[in-house]
Amino acid sequence: MSGRRRRRRRKRGNKGGTPDINNLQGISPKAMQKALGQIDTDEMDDVVEVIVKTSEEEIVLENPEVTIMNMGQEIWNIVPHGVKRRPLGSSSSVEKSPEEIEVKDSDVDIIVNTAGVSRDEAITAIKNNGGDIAKAIMSLK
Repeated sequence: MSGRRRRRRRKRGNKGGTPDINNLQGISPKAMQKALGQIDTDEMDDVVEVIVKTSEEEIVLENPEVTIMNMGQEIWNIVPHGVKRRPLGSSSSVEKSPEEIEVKDSDVDIIVNTAGVSRDEAITAIKNNGGDIAKAIMSLK
């Protein structure tokens, strides 16, 4: 084969044989179906949540549909039915029960003076609101 003919074939790219999965632009529908047939897919059932952690927050993807495609490299497709965002450190994925929350005397005094309630009511409000003083005060007003 002449050099000129080889150069022409190289310019045309991969016209025959197996389609190049990394370059699907300008590919015929028949070749596209062949390429898609080579993709191994697996669906995960009963996924409750997927948590994405960044340096500042956790993003909780609730009740997602999860599909894993393998084309020589795994590709995870996650479609959530709900999304919650929470700052890191403020509330972990395991909530503390009201008995485990530490109640400071200074916090109780703030609530007693602000909301005009008894110490016992202030302590209960702090525990019921996860130790959040502002929420405790709002729940009492």
